[in-house]
Amino acid sequence: MRRLTAHFIPAVLSLACAMPPAAAWAQQATSLPPNDAPSPAPNVHPDVRLPTLNTPVRVEDIKVSGNKQVSTGAIMAVVPFHVGSMVTQAQITQGLQDIMKLYQQQNVGGKFHQSLNLDGKRVKVEWAIEETGGPAHFDKPLVLESLGFDGNLHVSTSALKQAVHRQPGEQVTPATVLADEKAIQALYVKKNIGVTIVPESRAPHKDERVTLTYHLTEKAND
Repeated sequence: MRRLTAHFIPAVLSLACAMPPAAAWAQQATSLPPNDAPSPAPNVHPDVRLPTLNTPVRVEDIKVSGNKQVSTGAIMAVVPFHVGSMVTQAQITQGLQDIMKLYQQQNVGGKFHQSLNLDGKRVKVEWAIEETGGPAHFDKPLVLESLGFDGNLHVSTSALKQAVHRQPGEQVTPATVLADEKAIQALYVKKNIGVTIVPESRAPHKDERVTLTYHLTEKAND
């Protein structure tokens, strides 16, 4: 959804991160396309251009809403910038991922939405959090039975398997899945390709074994 105000041309980037119990803990989206820079709204003059993904902009405001189980102070403590900082859109997105990692460390499920209101070299950041119930507790790690990828058209499956750290037979946790997602994203960044990563876990044997599939949506540069 795009909005237009008198002074700001906002671009809304959103992602969802859910932490339900048992093996389904890996069913979460924790990455944004690294090159998914916003574009002007349809009724904006064609000469108006928004900053590119890697152009530093000044943070004018940061708003966090919806958080109840994790304090705003704890959230802002993990964000690597503050009001007045010069940051790129990629760094802002990394800040959101740091918040998501904090929620995982606290074992609190949630969905996270990021909105960037851009005006020239200024940006207002809004993070809306939908906490999904109480903490998700895990008694012990699960054993990875199989690992798969789909949607990868520009990066080979063999390259993806080499990029991740956990292989079948090894133990996995929410933290290791997040680390592997970042490894996959880093591989795509090297190739200058945007990607959204959604891991999906299943427990077909109803025990401690889990299958893990990374669903990838690629976005190559034009």
